[in-house]
Amino acid sequence: MGRDTNVVSLCTLKGRTLRGLAFGLLILHIIQTSTFLGLISGWRFKYSTSSPLETNRQCMACDDLKPPLYNILDTDKDINALRQSHNSSLCCGDVQNITQLLIKKEVSLKFYATISAGSSINLESFIQNCDLEEDLKTPKAKLVGVVDSVPSYIVQGHAKLRWNKNNRTFTENNCIHLELEGEIFIRKPGYYIVSSTLNINAMRRKNTTETFIHNVNLVSHKIGTTKVLMQRKRSITESDESDFTSVMSAVFRLQMYDRISVSVSHQEYIARNSSTDNFIAYYTYDLN
Repeated sequence: MGRDTNVVSLCTLKGRTLRGLAFGLLILHIIQTSTFLGLISGWRFKYSTSSPLETNRQCMACDDLKPPLYNILDTDKDINALRQSHNSSLCCGDVQNITQLLIKKEVSLKFYATISAGSSINLESFIQNCDLEEDLKTPKAKLVGVVDSVPSYIVQGHAKLRWNKNNRTFTENNCIHLELEGEIFIRKPGYYIVSSTLNINAMRRKNTTETFIHNVNLVSHKIGTTKVLMQRKRSITESDESDFTSVMSAVFRLQMYDRISVSVSHQEYIARNSSTDNFIAYYTYDLN
């Protein structure tokens, strides 16, 4: 009987102790909350004359947003729009816009690091490193070998290249090869690495000096515009007695139903069905 009484007393003591501890924690929590609210109120009062906080904005050095080489042509206008009037080296904007530029830069850095590591200028190493053949969910297109050309309706005097539908050409997951138009048809919006590689035979020139122009063009049905996405020019003179390679690549945000193509000023300089000529679109990401 005495033992049972001791057990009850011990349980009662523990219960009172726990209730006391809980009450103490509650009081401590109330004190901490009151202190925190007081600090918040004081902080708001202290900075009440300042401009409202822009919690969705971020600032960083503009140079840290710049991607390498050719991709600068695609993002330079976006970076300039974020430059501050009081400090042109500082870029400020919405966190989402800053993040998009940083992601685009990282994608480009990986892309250029891969193709620069190879001994020749082609994209095979990049395709292998990204498991392009094995990824069954990523939209992609790789057109290989020029078959012929048709007049370009985007650039006056240019020939739009049409590509081999067999050979090493393939498309997957919402990227479609429009054979008659020589275009890649985009069915999924997002940021794409777009590249074009052409090997040019300078010995085929007709005049003493000519300018070879290599374009990647866009037809956007959503925006209702046509434009040149990328362009590379090279002057061909009498001293050019060998082939040279024209390479362009950058990251662009493409809309659903966009169509991209390659056009040149002198299609006669390009060999037919060469496995070294290609046109690639590779989906990377989309924040929307």
